[in-house]
Amino acid sequence: MMQEPPASTQRSSSPVPVVRLPSVPLTITFLAVLALALALAACSSSVDSKDPAESQDGSGGLSLVWEAWDKISQNYAGVDALDSESVAAGAMAQFLDLVDVSPYPFLTDVGRMRGQPPANVPGEMVDLWRAFALYSAGEPDFDPATVAEAVVAGMLNGLGDPSAAFLDAEQYPLARENLDDVVEGSYLGIGSRVISQDGQIVLFPFGGSPAESAGILPGDVLVAVAGSSVVGQSVQEVVSQVAGPKGTKVLLALARAGEAQHLEVEVFRGDIELQSVASQLIPGGIAYLRISRFRENTGEQVFSALEELNRFDMLALVLDLRSNPGGSAAAAKESAGQFLPDGAVFGFVEDQTGKRTAQYIASNEDRLSLDDLLIAVLVNDQTVREAETMAAALQDAGRATVFGTATFGDASAYEFIELSNGSAMYLPVSRWLTPSGKLLGRNGLTPDVEVDSVPEVDGYGGESQFNRAYEFLDSQLPPFR
Repeated sequence: MMQEPPASTQRSSSPVPVVRLPSVPLTITFLAVLALALALAACSSSVDSKDPAESQDGSGGLSLVWEAWDKISQNYAGVDALDSESVAAGAMAQFLDLVDVSPYPFLTDVGRMRGQPPANVPGEMVDLWRAFALYSAGEPDFDPATVAEAVVAGMLNGLGDPSAAFLDAEQYPLARENLDDVVEGSYLGIGSRVISQDGQIVLFPFGGSPAESAGILPGDVLVAVAGSSVVGQSVQEVVSQVAGPKGTKVLLALARAGEAQHLEVEVFRGDIELQSVASQLIPGGIAYLRISRFRENTGEQVFSALEELNRFDMLALVLDLRSNPGGSAAAAKESAGQFLPDGAVFGFVEDQTGKRTAQYIASNEDRLSLDDLLIAVLVNDQTVREAETMAAALQDAGRATVFGTATFGDASAYEFIELSNGSAMYLPVSRWLTPSGKLLGRNGLTPDVEVDSVPEVDGYGGESQFNRAYEFLDSQLPPFR
């Protein structure tokens, strides 16, 4: 059983032809930066009254904040350069919001403060330390440690990166597990997606899975596991009850539309391979292959799909990377290796210091002979990270013509950076560059042929992006084939 993932933070996409998949809405939050206010405050004149900062002898519970900044400055390698003023402004904005203090005249008073901060306070965070000192002077019972984690979250908001996130000690292990699940090509379970809908647990079995073999139908409502009711339970609680050792069975009670009585089925638990590739042959010798995300086994699935399509005299290919959120960089490189020669440059990885490391297509004796295959790649504003990198590699090598709209514009690689209290920050620690050395910045990859997606009655795909790609490939092939 597989838990339905939470809605991602991606923009909504256009419909996908031929093999239709649901798109996921993207919400990007914007930070109101207070850098200007901080700059004005720093220029204010000093006052003769006793400086609250002089009475502060240390970090006052803010050691986590200083630690977070040190690790951000050491590890951050986002598309945009690290802006310490924006990070500090994000932290300040979060602090003022938490303590319900208006920026003016508070920040002006901060700028008038004298006194040197403790040695462990980073220079970029001095105004933040002074703000805490000033507020604490008027609120003796205030404990800065109670808001330290929220202030770290504000620092990440200041990065302007919608994917950067703070996770507390409870959220972090679950987030890491969920991220691993997204990339893994298989999992141990019964082979069914499970979602919560109108207070009920609804099952949608995967094709060929133990759940489907046991007779579970899409839309069946799970009411009990091993004789114990699951009514009112969360998805995570239900998934934990269904889980068990490989090869064992679990008894499920189901409510099915049109059936007066509950049904009971026994389902074997086993290794479930997750599909990320779909394909079909279209009239005219043109094939369609969609990669929905890059899992650990995606490269193998791409090879199998191409091998099957090639048996039917595939002459050209529409490769659909729209609404692909990325995933495994190794799988993206392996997939691209089906179309690029051994030793070709897939791209470059640049770390925080600016050092670039070339990524090469590995030798593969099993690679199909597709050197003459015409390829059109479909992208849109939800083509993200590894999917952008693959599209760029094929475009740079002259192996494909790219159709659609500009991609999302985030070719960074992210990692969890752990903090001493068990929490973690999810940060970009390296970035991908195209084989030609271009950084895929906020504007994303520009298609060779820009086409918005709109419904079309004519054509095989039912929408414009696919139809333009199909027409292009069709025009390049012999008329009689």
